[in-house]
Amino acid sequence: MYKRQIEFAGSYIDSASMESRMTICNMAIEAGAKVGLIAVDQTTLNYVRDHSGMSQQDFEQAQNYWTTLRSDDDAVFNKKVIIDVGTLKPQVTWGTSPEMTVDFDENIPNESDVPFDQVENLKLAKMYMGLEKAKTLKDLSFDRVFIGSCTNSRIEDLRSAASVIKGQKVSSNIIEAIVVPGSGLVKAQAEKEGLDKIFEDAGFLWRDPGCSMCLGMNPDQLKPYERCASTSNRNFEGRQGNLGRTHLMSPMMAALTAINGIISDPS
Repeated sequence: MYKRQIEFAGSYIDSASMESRMTICNMAIEAGAKVGLIAVDQTTLNYVRDHSGMSQQDFEQAQNYWTTLRSDDDAVFNKKVIIDVGTLKPQVTWGTSPEMTVDFDENIPNESDVPFDQVENLKLAKMYMGLEKAKTLKDLSFDRVFIGSCTNSRIEDLRSAASVIKGQKVSSNIIEAIVVPGSGLVKAQAEKEGLDKIFEDAGFLWRDPGCSMCLGMNPDQLKPYERCASTSNRNFEGRQGNLGRTHLMSPMMAALTAINGIISDPS
């Protein structure tokens, strides 16, 4: 069976951490792919060596094969898309699917902004998200903030979020702001660096690793019509709680939203 694949490459990918690459590949399905690929390089090998527990001999034997796992120089692709990441602003979802995304300060789309066959989905999404009167995402006030999920709660994500809240307090408009590390190792490393103290001093709840509000696990759910700034990877209807409204964004943007109660310019 034919399966669509996306290979990510370029100068940004070359400079990206393994954690960032994992997030990018995780989201390839939202572009219609079944597989997201990034060629093995020294960053990959360093990560596997440090995290796999392999002996040096086994690792050296394996890496000789792993370095062959890349597209041929003369490989032919169905389509190439070139993105200048230096021109991108922080992205935030407005609707009920990760594809419904705009710049954090961009206007929320209207019916005239989308093809005819997408108009009905746009209307339903705006109704569910309570966006009938909002022109931009900056017009919205938030109830809860969730920094977590397998996609955006690695150590570099927690460092990024902590860097913009140090010495500040969660907005009085925010009912609850929680941080859920992506694993036990991430939690231990964050606590070693004192990140947990930064979050707690600001008014965040510091939790044990788990799925939590990413998919409305246990008590970590939105109440009907509550609006959440979330670093999770999906924002489908009801995913974080019945009639809950989820806006996906980066850990830094979510942390800033917790502090200001609204989406803010990170600069």
